[in-house]
Amino acid sequence: MPVLDAPAYPVVDGIAVADVDGENQTCACGNDSYAADWYAADSEGAITFDSSGSTNPDEHTLCPACGRLYRNTDLFTGTAAAVARYDTHSPAYLAALEQYERDAYGKDRS
Repeated sequence: MPVLDAPAYPVVDGIAVADVDGENQTCACGNDSYAADWYAADSEGAITFDSSGSTNPDEHTLCPACGRLYRNTDLFTGTAAAVARYDTHSPAYLAALEQYERDAYGKDRS
């Protein structure tokens, strides 16, 4: 289980489904990566733009809608079980997303 830099729910549930070519993932919450960009996370599960576009299978992908975290390697098998889940209302999570967007797009979420 990855070490997270923000509080995670103690119980992790949910399966993501990836399309055949792995380009679009649909989270257990119904959000898909075409509708809302998912965020990259490093091999420890910490949200970071530095991992964006990485082909490292040990890194992670985060659904920003519900906070479920999936291992990249699992997403390319067709289905992936969530390995952790961020508390999407925590200040640490919101700060990590804001930093990600600053790094990615040069803007604040507000």
